[in-house]
Amino acid sequence: MVSDSDSNSIYNLFYQRIIGSKVLLGQNFFTYKSREIQFIVEAIKGKGNSGLILDLGCSTGHYTRKLAAVFGGEHVQGADISKKSIDRCRRNNPNLNFHHIGDDFYENRKGKYQYVLFSHVLEHRDDPIDILTSICGLLKKNGILIICVPQERIRGDSALPENIYNLIRLKFENVHRKKHSLETLEKLLTTVGLKKYRYRYIHAFKAKKDCKSLLNHSLVVCAETILN
Repeated sequence: MVSDSDSNSIYNLFYQRIIGSKVLLGQNFFTYKSREIQFIVEAIKGKGNSGLILDLGCSTGHYTRKLAAVFGGEHVQGADISKKSIDRCRRNNPNLNFHHIGDDFYENRKGKYQYVLFSHVLEHRDDPIDILTSICGLLKKNGILIICVPQERIRGDSALPENIYNLIRLKFENVHRKKHSLETLEKLLTTVGLKKYRYRYIHAFKAKKDCKSLLNHSLVVCAETILN
């Protein structure tokens, strides 16, 4: 995500609250968010859940809390480039560790994490290769990257509330910069030295459906380091 250093930023605290409301709706009413996090938990357990887990781009800290409830707060950390979001997460979750992503964040945490969750952030980036390369530096040699991206018919259609909000603010900018598919993600991952080993489509309504569909909410891809 981008910095929200001033109140006119697209990704300000009000925007983060819109995201939080969408997450709760997807968890409590439609259940697709519950199914998404459940797959993430299963993927971590499937590889052995030892080592630190980083929720990178944690926003409101919803998934950070969910992961901490399963794996223990001492094993899970959250990080976001929004200082206001991190301050709010720290106030609301004093027993969890949240980090503001500043200039030295990636340098100071090289090789620190066994798992990095990058959930619904990649589509906001113009520079997917650059950010994925930085994330690879955070991973241990046998570390795992878990990416969640929306499955959109038209770029930005799953971010309708956020885009309407920006139009009201006269910010004519689609918050989703890129539209990603399984094929494009595989190419990106290969470029940065990772390979997909597990994935799942999360359908908006049908819990058991796991294939390409116009009604998919998201795609979750798990990737590991390509060992030479």
